[in-house]
Amino acid sequence: MQLKQGERLRLPEELREELSRPTGTIYSDVKEIPVRENIISVGDETTNSLIDMGIRPILSIFDLRSRRMKFSDILLYKFPWRIIVKNAPGYITYDLFKSVRYALDNGIPAIQVIGEEDLASLVCIHHALMGVTIIYGIPNMGLALVKVDKDLKERTEIILGKMVIEDGA
Repeated sequence: MQLKQGERLRLPEELREELSRPTGTIYSDVKEIPVRENIISVGDETTNSLIDMGIRPILSIFDLRSRRMKFSDILLYKFPWRIIVKNAPGYITYDLFKSVRYALDNGIPAIQVIGEEDLASLVCIHHALMGVTIIYGIPNMGLALVKVDKDLKERTEIILGKMVIEDGA
């Protein structure tokens, strides 16, 4: 999957239900998570909880919101060095797509999304090396943990391939 500058992927309605079903193992509490390294975290509460437990993800993606409500600015202090990108709900922008790759390649610890990071886990799976664990929050359920492997990458590529390429930032 490659996006060109100025393009974005839109999540079509027919994929919403599929993506709303949790993937991986679900944990009700961050303390239950058995992995402590080689982690990418997606979401404010997820990231903040991991850091408070002394777990430092290789990349954290957050939007300063939780359940569509304002989240504490504490992550700005925990990540003074970060990339800032715009990304609308239900979309994956070129900037988000390229920033995840750039952050992983260059050791940048965080991406702050202006808008919504709801589909960032797909981008992380696409770009992450095999064996990396991605942890993201699922409202009213807990935390999903997925380990990047060949099957997960293939499923993710199918989903990305079903998304609609549009012009736009």
